[in-house]
Parts: sequence; C-alpha cells; structure tokens
Amino acid sequence: MKRRNKLTLYLIATLFLMAVLIGYRVSLFIHEKDYQALNAENIERIETRLQGRSSYRFAVVGNIRNSMRIFERRISPLIQSSGADFLISLGNAVYDGAEGKYRLLYRGLRKMDIPYVLAAGHNEVEDFGTEKFYHHFGPYFFSFHLGKSSFIFLDSTGQTSWKWQMRWLRQELTLAQQYTNCFVFLNHALFPLPGFDPDETHYVLDAALSRELRQLFSRNRVTAVFSTGYPTYHERLEQGVRYIISGGGGGLLFDRQEPYQIASVVVGPDQPTFANIEASGRLGTLREKLETLKLYLHSLFYIGLFNGLLVLALTSLVALKLYSLILRQESLYRDFSVDETALSQKTLHVAMFTNNYLPFIGGVPLSIDRLCRGLVQLGEVVRIFAPNYPEAQSDPEDPHVVRCPGLFNLRLAEFPLVNVFSRRIKAEFTIGEYDLVHVHHPFWLGKKGMHLAKKRRLPVVFTYHTRLERYTHYIPFPGTALKNLAAHVLIKRFANHCDAIITPTPSTEMYLRNLGVNALIETIPTGIDMENYKCWTSQQIQALRNQYAPSDVPLLISVSRMAREKNLDFLIDGLAKVKKLFGGPFKCLLVGDGPEKKRLKEKAGALELDEHVIFTGNLAPQVVALYYLAADLFVFASTSETQGMVLIEAMAGGCPVVAVRASGVHDVVRDGYNGMMVAESTENWAEGVTSLLKDRHRLSDLSKSTQIFAQEYAEEKIAAKVLSLYRRVIVLGKDKKEL
Repeated sequence: MKRRNKLTLYLIATLFLMAVLIGYRVSLFIHEKDYQALNAENIERIETRLQGRSSYRFAVVGNIRNSMRIFERRISPLIQSSGADFLISLGNAVYDGAEGKYRLLYRGLRKMDIPYVLAAGHNEVEDFGTEKFYHHFGPYFFSFHLGKSSFIFLDSTGQTSWKWQMRWLRQELTLAQQYTNCFVFLNHALFPLPGFDPDETHYVLDAALSRELRQLFSRNRVTAVFSTGYPTYHERLEQGVRYIISGGGGGLLFDRQEPYQIASVVVGPDQPTFANIEASGRLGTLREKLETLKLYLHSLFYIGLFNGLLVLALTSLVALKLYSLILRQESLYRDFSVDETALSQKTLHVAMFTNNYLPFIGGVPLSIDRLCRGLVQLGEVVRIFAPNYPEAQSDPEDPHVVRCPGLFNLRLAEFPLVNVFSRRIKAEFTIGEYDLVHVHHPFWLGKKGMHLAKKRRLPVVFTYHTRLERYTHYIPFPGTALKNLAAHVLIKRFANHCDAIITPTPSTEMYLRNLGVNALIETIPTGIDMENYKCWTSQQIQALRNQYAPSDVPLLISVSRMAREKNLDFLIDGLAKVKKLFGGPFKCLLVGDGPEKKRLKEKAGALELDEHVIFTGNLAPQVVALYYLAADLFVFASTSETQGMVLIEAMAGGCPVVAVRASGVHDVVRDGYNGMMVAESTENWAEGVTSLLKDRHRLSDLSKSTQIFAQEYAEEKIAAKVLSLYRRVIVLGKDKKEL
C-alpha cells in the first residue's frame, strides 16, 4: 500500500511538471515574437542617439556565451558606470548557433537601455547557426559611420571568402581616410597570446592572413582593431595601430582566473582613449555550474517545437509507466473467495503461439508438441498458432494447430515469417474461449499472442527456450555487442510483461533473474516421449547398429540442427583428435540438417574423417529414439542451449553424454553418473570421449544411470507440472482483476 501511495505521488509530480512545461511553452509562443536585422535597427538607434554630438563612449565586449545572468549582474553595471552610449559585441555572444541560444541572447540584451551591434563569431555559426545570425542580425561583414569615425566589421568565421572581403576592405579603408578615426572589429585575434594552448586555432587567424591584414591596417592608419576569442584582455601597439583583445564578457571561466571585463572607448575632439574595466569578484563555482545548467535546460526545451514535444512525450511516457505500475500493484493477501477446487475441475483452454513448429524439426517444435500431447492426455484443450510451411499445409498429427499465413513468403534464416497483421489470426483466436495464452518466443507471433491476450485480459505464460544472443548472427546488421545487448533488453522487457515464465533449467532461471526479470519464474524441463523408446525391438536395434558399425566398433551419435550456433566445427575438430587418440575404428552419426551441412561435410572430408563420420540428415523423432538405442555414446559441443533437450533424449536411449560445459548442459549432465562435462577445448573433449571408448565397463555403468535419470523427464509428468502452473497463474490473475 505504501509503495502504491508513493507511485501515486510520483505520478502527480510528473503531471504537474508536464503542466508547467506546457504552460511555459505556450507563454513563449505568446510573449516572444520573431526579430530580424537587429544590427540595422540598432545602428539607426545609435545614429539618432548621437545626433549633433561630437563626443561619445562605447563599450566592447566578447565571449558572452549566453551567460545572461552573469552579463546582467557583472557586465551591465560596468557598461553603465563607463557611461557608454552603445555596446559592440565581438562575437561568441551565444553558446552555439541553436535558435534557443539566439532567443536567450535577445531576451538578455534588450533589457539594456542602450543599443548594441553584434559581430559574427565562431560560436554564432556553430550547429547550423549561419542562417540564424543572418536572419536575426544581418550580414556577416558591414560598416557604418558616426561623426568623424568609421566602424568596419569583418567576418573571420570562414562563412565569407577572404578574397572577396579583402577587396571590399581595401575600398572601405580608402573611404575611411576622410574620417579622423577608423575602428575595425572581428572575432578572431590576429596573433596568438603567450600562456595559451597554441592548438586553439579557432581563437587566431591564419598567420599569413594576419600579416596581410596588419600591413593593410598600418598603411591605412587604422586607429584600433578589436577582437576576442581569448578569455582575457590584451592590448599592444604595432606600427601605429592599436590591437585590443577583449576578454570574458560573461562566458563561464571555470578553469581560469581572469575577471569579467569590457573595453571602454572614449571618442572626442582629441585622440580616442582606451581602458579596460574589470568586474570586482567572481561567481562561486556552484553558482557558475547552476548558470550552465539553466542555459542547457532552456536550450533543450526552447530550441524548437520538436524538442519541446520530445520533452513532453518523455514525461508522458514516465507518467504512463507510473500509472501502469500503480495499476499492477497486487494485494498483499490472497483473494480466498476464488474457488480453486472448481477451477481445478474445469477443462482449460490454452492458446499457444510459436514462430516455428512441426514439420520443422528442432528443439522448440518438439518441446511444444510434447507439451501439447501431454496436456491433451490430461483432458485439456490446446490450439497452437504456428507458421504455415509451404511444404506441408497441415500437420496430420495435431488437427488442432492453426496455420498462420506467411508474410509475402519471407523467411528469416530458414523460418517463414508469419503475417502477424492477418485478420485470420485474430478471428481464429476470438473463436476459442481461452483461459490462458502460452507464448514460446518474445517476438513476432509471441508478441502477437501477448497482444491478443492483454486485450481479453488473459494471463500470459512464456517459455524461455532459446538464448537469443547466440542467434544474433542471423540479423543482417553489423555490431555483435549491440545486437546482443538488444537481445537482452528484448527478453527482459517481454518477460516482465508476462504473468509467469517457464525456464527449462535452473541456470536459465538465474540468467533471467540476473537480467532483472521480476515476474513469476518456475523451472520445468521439457518432457520426453518414452513411448518412442518402447516401440522398438532388440532385433531392430541390433539391425540398425549393424548397418553402421560392427558390434566391436564403438558407435557415437550427435543430434543437432546444422547451424553456426551449434558449434559443430568444434565437434568435427574434436573427432579428428579422437581418431588419433583412440587409434582404432569408430563411427559417429551426425543426425540433422541445416544451412551448414554441406560445408561441414567438406570439412570432415578435408580432415580424412569420411570413414568415421556419417551425415544421416533429418530423421523423425521416433526414428531418432531408435538411433539413440543403437548408439554407445552421445557427443555434444553446443554452448547455446537453455536445456539441451537432446541430451535427455539421448540418456533415455541409454547413451551417456560427453559435452562442453555450458548453460543447459550443466543442469542435466552429472559427471561420473550419466556422462562427462569438459572445458571448451577440443583436446579435453577428445580425451574425455576416448577415455570412455576405451573403458567399455564404465560406459555400460553410465548407460544404466542415464536411463534412470531420464525417467524423471517423462512428458506426462512434465505436462502435469505445467498444468499446475497454469492453474496457479489463473488464480493470481483473478486476484488482480479484483483490484
């Protein structure tokens, strides 16, 4: 109850934040209008302000960088105390060229009671700010005249060709000869300053260009050249021209001790005077950081309508998540009004969804088939929603399967892709009076099954069959680590939306818990159809053995889909080493088919294993049981199994197992009792196989143990455990509906 109240408070706070953001955005639309050509507008204001005056003052500042609170509290008082009639910014007035930064600058500068002119700087054109500067302030290079002074602004950002600017500049300097004073303004310094990183080239003009400009300024008797970039004040006199670098006019100076400052210029009947005025004291580190945070938050939300909508969308998602968590809070006590006895007597109707099924032979289809038959034997009703395979329109062994139409005959690897948008799936699902949905994959048809279940408020059970991260090589995109991470995220997200999860082994359950899955998890292995082993006579078993190997020749077997994730290259390399270590004849049957079969056969031939390795192709499950009964030892190399169902099937046929130590294998193979686990090394694997082949007495003892062990996996026992979980999930689901 406390957690629910806490989540409710979080939800209220999130909704309040959304209301504030929406109100702020609306106020910006109402109160902030567009502005353009501010430099032209302010030059007219300056001319009007100074009309009839022969003396005036102006301030020069650089590196405001949108720190408007610092500018208002530190720089504006300096400008007022200096008696400046107007302000000239040398650029870097914004943090970057984003629209929000220009808006923030405009709001701050218009609070001053004097006009201002802004030069284009490095920061103004960053992040696609070129057009914004031109729209809001005007051209990148221009000039104007006040009384007996000429003011020339250059573009040092690289947006305007210097070849064109130099031609224009020479003409302007020639015209400026008729004026007493000539002031030039640009963003980049004309020479590097000692004590600063020489690699900070964005502060300084190219050396050759700088020499050409300085020579031009000297020949034309320019009064002063103002620039910025560096966060410090510097002044020098060179060949009759005064060069002034104006320092920090508001930009945050975290790593330097220079004060905030402006250059003050007095123009009168005599020679102009220049002074550097410094602000006393500095903001504390914490206040400077808060200023930076405010700047970024404003930019994030104001930069444009898209970002504003994005922020609102994210907060909306948080609100919805909190709301869903509130709704999902369960009662601390069971609802004992649910009649569990009546529920246990009721026939359950179960819908299963799977991305692959019979006639495709694989671990997942066989597992689903066995569970289905076990549940049907217990009196339950099961319908399996599975792909439609072109080679087999229906499954004669299970008339209850619903074949879902394919999507344009597309396949992923060798699996057909179902058209999950087909109306037939929904129609077939609507017909059934289902009590529960059981999905076998966390995507595609599995996701479709969950969607249909949630619409009808049915509980969802998910069996985690497959380690998806071992199958990401089928996705035609680069980046293995990223694809594996995506697989983990997909599994976690899907599993946490299920009411219960079935894992075939304890190690798989541990993986899901480590992944952050908090749903109900129960370990229930896949069942084995013991009837497949009882239907064969000893004569049939011996006849099959004689077909491949004489009675004194060991017969090995491995059953696997021939694909990359099954580690069959390791197995064949290991068999080549067994050939050398054992020294005698042996046969190994590789049962299965897949995209790697042709290449693996060629590899076996290259290792001179043609006389030892036999590729049988796919076999029916009942026939595979006969092969297990005829073989002496099951060999396995896969490390991608959640359970390793073929290991238990082999044990049911009396085959001890030699396998690589991995998840799935670790849960069913007991060293010295029903087989042997080895490290993922072909030498260790080959030594383990050879040791058992040479010790036939030990091999016989292990064979007896394997059959005893496999009895616990009879499909009727497993189906009963799954049915018990179904009923428990349905009871818990009824409790939730009462909340």
